[in-house]
Amino acid sequence: MTLERDSILNGRYRILEILGQGGMGAVYHAKDDNLDVHVAVKENLFTSDEYSRQFRREANILATMRHPNLPRVIDHFEIQNQGQYMVMDFIEGEDLRQRMDRIGSLMDEEVIIIGAAICDALEYLHTRDPIILHRDIKPGNIKVNPNGEVYLVDFGLAKIVDGSQVTTTGARAMTPGYSSPEQYGTARTDERSDIYSLGATLYAALTNTIPEDGLARAMEQADLTPIRKRNPKVSRRVASAVEKALAIHPEDRFQKAGDFKNALLQSSNATRQIQNSEELTIIPPPADVVADVMAGNRVHVKGAKEPEITGSSSTRRKRLKRRRIRRTIFATLIVLISALIGWVAMGLPGKEAVSGIVPEGWIAYASNFSATLMPGEPTTPVVEEPTLTATIEEVIPEPTATQTPTPTVTPTITPSPTPIRVPGVPTPTPAPADYDMPFPGEQLAYVSLRENSTGVTSAQIWLHSFADGSERQLTKMQGGACQPDWSPDGRLLAFISPCAGNQRVYTDALIYVLDMQTTEVTQLAVEVGSFDPAWSPDGSSMLFTRAENILASSIYRINTSDSTIEEMTHGDRLAYNPAWSPEGDRFVFSTNSAGHYFLYIVENDPTALPEVFARITGRQYVKPTWSVDNTIVFSTGPEDSFMSMWQMPASMLGASDFSYLETPVNPDTNRVPELDPDFNSSGHWIAYESWPDGGNRDIYIIRDDGQLIMRVTEELRDDFDPAWRPYPRP
Repeated sequence: MTLERDSILNGRYRILEILGQGGMGAVYHAKDDNLDVHVAVKENLFTSDEYSRQFRREANILATMRHPNLPRVIDHFEIQNQGQYMVMDFIEGEDLRQRMDRIGSLMDEEVIIIGAAICDALEYLHTRDPIILHRDIKPGNIKVNPNGEVYLVDFGLAKIVDGSQVTTTGARAMTPGYSSPEQYGTARTDERSDIYSLGATLYAALTNTIPEDGLARAMEQADLTPIRKRNPKVSRRVASAVEKALAIHPEDRFQKAGDFKNALLQSSNATRQIQNSEELTIIPPPADVVADVMAGNRVHVKGAKEPEITGSSSTRRKRLKRRRIRRTIFATLIVLISALIGWVAMGLPGKEAVSGIVPEGWIAYASNFSATLMPGEPTTPVVEEPTLTATIEEVIPEPTATQTPTPTVTPTITPSPTPIRVPGVPTPTPAPADYDMPFPGEQLAYVSLRENSTGVTSAQIWLHSFADGSERQLTKMQGGACQPDWSPDGRLLAFISPCAGNQRVYTDALIYVLDMQTTEVTQLAVEVGSFDPAWSPDGSSMLFTRAENILASSIYRINTSDSTIEEMTHGDRLAYNPAWSPEGDRFVFSTNSAGHYFLYIVENDPTALPEVFARITGRQYVKPTWSVDNTIVFSTGPEDSFMSMWQMPASMLGASDFSYLETPVNPDTNRVPELDPDFNSSGHWIAYESWPDGGNRDIYIIRDDGQLIMRVTEELRDDFDPAWRPYPRP
């Protein structure tokens, strides 16, 4: 839980304010009452034994760092059943994001100095033994103190690389626009990943615009807009150095931070003579700005005096001053000439003609969760989202056909907000119909509440293989995991966590994606309270539900290429359980009204209005799914305290009464509970959960003609949330 203002942490650190907050922790501004100094406290809320051991090891390594552009780690401790804490120097001043808010695009020479200072810090980190990767470089993590010194801060997400072992403090960071493509899980990260993020940060400082997302560029869904197209004032050499750092392929970037530093310094005559790091300082923020920042106020004074470079060279300062005077005179002449031309064109001097002063089409594709500039759109001011963090204890990788199941491994976590790559493959060809058994290669994910080896009951996701009836555990998330949903190619598995059990609404959940090939787990850039993940048929987006509280929720769509999010339903009631049509042109969902639960259908368009699909008073429609032949199957109730599974032609949209169209999938007159149906790729088998004896829930499958039912699981505790893995898989 969030620490309250003025609360005392570990008997020593008085909390003053929250500097930043993510899904599983926060950064606090605090005061050390023992030493009477200000500190920054990084919090992480995971408490597993393995994570605690890892945290202590890495905190000890980070505490050995000593560099003029890095804060010191001065303390670390753990509070039982609460979390781990790392205490660092608090750097007064403003961060680069606040400086950009105050000034706008920064001058070339100032950006060069900032970049060179951070390169110095990175060169130090990258040459430690073991190597330290920062992994979360962005404007908000670069600070300028009252002396004009530049610092790289926030090491709560640093990664320690020790030989072939990779461990993490916190989690892999993901900030769209600033993270390299390999940080999304497509490859191993190294020193060049930090170089990419620094390049993206300098790009934003030069243009006041976040660069196009690295993963979208790697997927050829976006191109990097040249720096000089956004800001023609930037010199070609500076732009060339920064754009080289932003290369998609690591081998095309600078290979070492020192190389990037040299390229930056040599790109301007004003910085070429800098010999040592003491000269890497810029004009400090004004005292009133520092005071506002310390008080937690955001400063917006865009257009204030343009900053200049400070250092030992008075000649350099004079040269920059003359350059600014020339720019000012030139800009003034341009304005006067433009005004004169405008008056002549209008025919009346003094007549207002404001069209064209503000460019049209400045559209930011944003939501409450993220702000991402789409390719080809005009620039928008930089908007940074906080990086979300998460930890997974264990994921069991998928064995190949020639292997026995491999031992449990601990994968790298990739939070954040972040875009997920889905290979552009067509919908898998349906497997041959087998009316006696599902095809041997098929697999079914489901959630089980069984006990682990220590006797603790936890909801985790398991995988059942129909070839040999084997089962294996896919997740071991702290807090549990549920609601599995497969990507169209069967490689990625979306799920939510935490999950204490089978619920209608999850107000504290986040959405994750497990890559079955690499075992890496990605946290999507969604807010807490997000659940019901549903991949689109082409993998280009995902529907999900976000709860305001237990009584109100809406359905959103996140694009997998750039993590932009759009609200698809609007209202103050529950809207949840979204299910795509086979073509992906619309989806059906459940909603409540006056105690009843109905089905609505809506086009795949944020502006479309939902239309009622199934609405019979006294029947609760929940957990809909869509068959390959355009039939919607759903569960209904209550019926003798049980749920019942029915089917209805989706083509009947618009009819006034659907009671005569509903037909049960199972023609057995002895009704038993059937909930949460899901079709396999061929459309011939439906998986669902059932509890015929009124007690423990298990997973069953039923043939689409209702003539054959088989039990898949038989555990002492509930099994639920079945999800067929697409078959065959490319």
